[in-house]
Parts: sequence; C-alpha cells; structure tokens
Amino acid sequence: MRFKTLTSGIRTFLGGAALIGVVLTAFSAPAMSQTRIRFALDWSPGSYHTPFLIALYKGYYKAEGLDVTIDRGKGSGEVVRQIASGVYEMGHPDINVIIDFNARNPAQAFPMVMMAYEQIPSGIFALKKSGITKPAQLEGHTLGATINDSTFRLWPLFAKHAKFDPSKVEIKSIDPSLREALLAKEQVDSITGQVFRSLLDLRARGVPDDQVVAFMYKDYGLDLYGNGVAVSRTFMKENPQAVKGFLRATIKGVKDMINDPKMAIEMLVRYEPLVNPQLEADRLKLALSCCIYTDNVRKDGYGGVDIERLKRSIALIAQGYNLPRAPAPEEVFDASFLPPAAERKLQ
Repeated sequence: MRFKTLTSGIRTFLGGAALIGVVLTAFSAPAMSQTRIRFALDWSPGSYHTPFLIALYKGYYKAEGLDVTIDRGKGSGEVVRQIASGVYEMGHPDINVIIDFNARNPAQAFPMVMMAYEQIPSGIFALKKSGITKPAQLEGHTLGATINDSTFRLWPLFAKHAKFDPSKVEIKSIDPSLREALLAKEQVDSITGQVFRSLLDLRARGVPDDQVVAFMYKDYGLDLYGNGVAVSRTFMKENPQAVKGFLRATIKGVKDMINDPKMAIEMLVRYEPLVNPQLEADRLKLALSCCIYTDNVRKDGYGGVDIERLKRSIALIAQGYNLPRAPAPEEVFDASFLPPAAERKLQ
C-alpha cells in the first residue's frame, strides 16, 4: 500500500510538474516566436507619426507577434538607403524617393506597402516680409534645405513646374532641426519643408500663420503621394505574415489617432517628452485635414493608392529627375499585404 501511495504521489507530482511546464511554455511561446522589426521614422517624431506609437504602446504590434522598435530618422533619402542595406526592416519614407532609388538601383529595389500621406505635404516656405509672393521671386534669394529631405529632392521638379531657374537660388545646407529657426531669424529667405511641420514650428517661434507664404508642390502640378510604410525586399519575402501584421496593427493605430487625438498626443509625449502637447495637437489637425484623412481616403479607405495616379507620378518623377528608367507601379507599391478595403475604412 505504501508503495502504491508513493507511486501515486510521484505521479501526482509529475503530472503537476508537466502542467506547470505546459503553462510556462504557453506564456513563453509568444515572446520566443516574436518577429523583430526595426522601424525608422523619416524625421524626429511628431503627432502625425502617432499611429506607429499607438500600435507600439497599446500592444497592437505585440498582439501580432511582433517585437517592434521605432527610431527617429534623418530624412527619407537616408531611410531608403538604410532599408535597402538591411539596417532597418521597415520605415516611413516618401514614395517619390523610393521611385528615384528603385529606378537607379533595380537590384536593391523594394516597395512601399501602405500609403500614409494621400496628398504630398511638401512645399517651400518664406516670410511675407521678404516680399516673396510667387515662386519666380525665389531667384536671387537663399533657400535653407536638408540634402536627405524628400522636399529638397523634389525641389528641381517644383522649379520646373513653377517656371523659374533653380540655379539662381543659393542653397544653404542646414540641419532639419534648424530650418524654421533660421527662417524665423531671417538668416535664410526660404526653406523646404512639410506644411504641418514648418507652419507649426514657425508658429512656435512667434511667426503667425498669416505671415508665412507657402508654395505647396501639389498646387504647381505635382500630384504626388507622400510618405508611407516601406519594407525591405528580403524581409518582405521571408516574413510576409509579419508585414501583414504590422500593417493591421498600424491601421488600428490610425483609427485610434482619429477617434482619440488626445490619447494620440499622450503617446507621442511618452515617446518624446520634450514636445509641446498643444502644438502637436494643432499639428495633427493640420496633417489630417491636408494629407492623411482626405476625401479620397474617406471614400476608398486608408493605405492604398490609385494605380493610374501612381503611374502618372512615376512618369513625372522619371522625367523630372532624368532617371535611367521608369519603375513599374508594382515595383514601387505592393498592395498585397494590406487588409481588405472594408477593414481600412476609417469612419
């Protein structure tokens, strides 16, 4: 009897140990199976980046089995190079920089898989007191720009469409964090930038909106898309489900950003404590109205592109940049990782 009791006790112990093992395995499996994604923003974080931060802090990425880290960027040109070289698996560059890169580097070409800015926010900004009221008057003045910035890369194309000679404009290469400060101090006559960054940063430096002259590229024949989510070719092929999961989680973040802007700003402050919450709230309103939550997005859903419009954009960039070839639309944008259109409706 003692032997049987001892045996029974051992079986009970072993059974309990096995159960504990199963429980521990269940808890540890998700962490062990998570796919690592290093994601690069295009610039320092702003409120228009909050879908990524919401998805990170609210656990949307983790729920998709992803271990995501988000780093600030140094311009779309740099982000594209970093994705191509494998420094980052995914990033948030301007699609027009991808068109340029893919045309020149077909062996390293990679696509955008989700559009964030349905309308391009890029433009040239000057102070009204400068007397510059039309693009041609930029000639003979200085332009503060950052070489890796997508807005500066589009500058020659803008000049062509706005019908002035860009060689007659003196370019001053400056750090992106100094552009608006130098313009406010009148140390440069104009700057390249994105409207929801430059206009709000100038406002923060005491320059009222009505004292800023803005030449938006889209108003001068450049009907282009802007920033979105891009992924390296290798990662895309090896981890297609991770890419799909990243996009699903980010779209949840987009919906949260629209439905609860206050929470979105809180997430930004959590990532970057030094930002001005009220300024970022105003910035988000402008970004949504001009470029993110547009009429086309309301109608067609978030994240996709119109292929015919993209073809026109590619042709425009190829001609304007004198590219060796015009990449095919599917080389530039791959919609196969997006959720169905019904799931991308933001209303």
